[in-house]
Amino acid sequence: MLSLLTLLAASPALAVEVAWNGEYRSRGLLYDSLSLSRTNELAEGTSTLMDHRLRLQPSFFVTPQVGVFAQVDYLPLTPYGGSTDTFYDPVTGESIPLAYADGVAPYTDEDDGASYAQNLQVTRAYADIYTAIGRFRFGRVPMNWGAGILFNDGLSYDKEFGDTSDRMQLTSRLGSLYLMGGWENMYEGYLNEPDDMQAVDVALAYRSETIGIGLFNRYRFQPSQSFRAYTGDFWAIAEMGPATIQTEVAAVFGGGNLDTGANDVSIAAVGAMLEAGITLERLMGGLELGVATGDANPDDSDYRTFSFDRDHNVAMMMFEEPMPMLGAQVSNETNQGREDGAVRTAEGISNALYLRPWVGWQFMPELSAEVQVFAAQAAKLPDDEADDKGYGVEVDTTVHYEPYEHFFLEGTFGVFLPGTYYSSYDAGELGTGFDAAALGGRLFATVEF
Repeated sequence: MLSLLTLLAASPALAVEVAWNGEYRSRGLLYDSLSLSRTNELAEGTSTLMDHRLRLQPSFFVTPQVGVFAQVDYLPLTPYGGSTDTFYDPVTGESIPLAYADGVAPYTDEDDGASYAQNLQVTRAYADIYTAIGRFRFGRVPMNWGAGILFNDGLSYDKEFGDTSDRMQLTSRLGSLYLMGGWENMYEGYLNEPDDMQAVDVALAYRSETIGIGLFNRYRFQPSQSFRAYTGDFWAIAEMGPATIQTEVAAVFGGGNLDTGANDVSIAAVGAMLEAGITLERLMGGLELGVATGDANPDDSDYRTFSFDRDHNVAMMMFEEPMPMLGAQVSNETNQGREDGAVRTAEGISNALYLRPWVGWQFMPELSAEVQVFAAQAAKLPDDEADDKGYGVEVDTTVHYEPYEHFFLEGTFGVFLPGTYYSSYDAGELGTGFDAAALGGRLFATVEF
């Protein structure tokens, strides 16, 4: 793939201008322990992981009006040592022991794609055509809006997911006013049945150097399931000298039948965030508040839980790592030695009220540090759990060091103190005792270009 892109870029016959952007990121994680327990028999103790990601984002400018863009991820979240270079001994017919294996090798088609990350993912590919009435975009497109609680393109070094859609959209501009209309096919079903999940979007936004405000509207439908839903998202930002304030409010209303088998469901959920920050000469600080509605009866047909986009990161462990994560009773290639049957929270803020104050200091141009406190509780729980809303408190300290242009190291150390939402939880045959503090460490080594 890379050789093909290089050949296209170098070919004078095509007369294509090519610009390259991307990053290589290596990440290390250490936790003790995401089980939140020292007494549970399945508590996993210390867990460690290192992984890679090389992201290339080539832009092919065919003419001033026509461009093609792509995103290709190499070794996406592939663990260090995740594809050991072993081979079969032709004499014994057995794989050689790990003690005799040297290094790692690329994944092959024989590897289990459900269990392993692959060598390469063509994540996005789309075209931009600049017409007399606006920019026409079509293809597999990154999605981003506002502060990122509804749509987040995941392009930052610390993101893991990213929202991508197969869509066509037209964006027109009149001065500082933008109007966007789009159609998206989320699910392609049988060709002769009306079972596709589709969406129609209309957004209006105003953007100046210091103020931004916008309203995003989405109508989502699947005729075969009689499913329809409306999503509205209001976003605003104001930059006032050293201070910035930003808010986003999203709501989803609709209903119908779901492909999971649930029928006649009713959806009404709301999420919102407000953040304010200030940057002086060396001092930085801010506060983020947020809410995602919950459901007092998760077993009925009324769906009230709102989930933020998984790439709206707020802490190192809370709503970032599945907890409590236990060790498997019997380890195998499928479970990788872990048992997730007791997990109560995972990636993405959901059913929560939270606040996140933080303060930072710029020691030198290349060195800064910040400390944040993240506290959260459930927004709504069933009556028999109503007294156990507290998720807990996490304190994280981050140091950012950028000794050279385009390269930086960033390390975070944190402690999570679980609340009664975990400590009062009885996981049945998986036990109890989820009341122990968790320690975590994370290190990014990143080259951006």
